[in-house]
Amino acid sequence: MVKQQVAIKTRLRIENNSKRIVLVICDGVSSAETMILVNEVTKKIKREGKRRVLIYVISPLGRPKYFEVIRRLIQENISLSMSIRYSGSKPENLLELIRKLDNPDVFIAGLCRDFIQALDDIGYKNVIVI
Repeated sequence: MVKQQVAIKTRLRIENNSKRIVLVICDGVSSAETMILVNEVTKKIKREGKRRVLIYVISPLGRPKYFEVIRRLIQENISLSMSIRYSGSKPENLLELIRKLDNPDVFIAGLCRDFIQALDDIGYKNVIVI
């Protein structure tokens, strides 16, 4: 008889008491929009006085493509302890993540019409669209 292993989601110590942010990165993000995203996220983090940040990325782009956008965010906030997790590529993944997290800040960059519509449908207000 084979025992089944149950996947246990673990949280790193660095992630305890972290500011939780959800980034939705779609196609068509310019370098100017990237800087706006960096500035908005940085303001939000500094306003709350957190030194640890847990960023969940939702993106229909492949990992190298979305990482080009968040690389600048990482560089500008090098003094913070950051943990970045890829959390899916579909609006359903975003809605599931919002349900799991307690009212996270959501930043949307690029041509993400489906993601914006999904958030509008549930009436989610804690969103910044860039």
